[in-house]
Amino acid sequence: MKSYQIELQGKSYTIKLKSFGRIDINGTVYNLRSLPHRNVAFIPMEYDLPIPEGKVMLVSGMLTMQLVVDGINQSSGKPHVPISKVPVWGYIFAILDFSMCLGGGAIPVLLAVVAFYLTLRISASELYPLGVRILLSVVLLVGGWLIMLLLAFLTAMAIGTV
Repeated sequence: MKSYQIELQGKSYTIKLKSFGRIDINGTVYNLRSLPHRNVAFIPMEYDLPIPEGKVMLVSGMLTMQLVVDGINQSSGKPHVPISKVPVWGYIFAILDFSMCLGGGAIPVLLAVVAFYLTLRISASELYPLGVRILLSVVLLVGGWLIMLLLAFLTAMAIGTV
């Protein structure tokens, strides 16, 4: 798994991301669920790591966890913008994303869950202006429905019902 070497106030730390929600900090293994964290809706997004020399946290992404040390993302080198509360319109789009589950089957449910997660993540982010966040939420909703309908049409074509 991913490993980071950081130094805070002259003290060296080795942080290793392990499988099954565990993290190793200088040989001590912690379970992520036991660490303080901040949620967006019910999804944990930021985990505070028990390192007293600085503000160190893991930030969840769609596929990876990123280490943030004193406000700087260690993967990109850019300042980290902390999550904020999800606005009401973000919850509305997230609920509408779950309407894709009406398509039935695993693929529509997977599309709905991915769109739900991304909508909450985008709506809570302060990296983009409000108009762009709303537009991206609309694109996720409409794009998810279009992908689902396209897959249904292609499946119907393949089995010869259309």
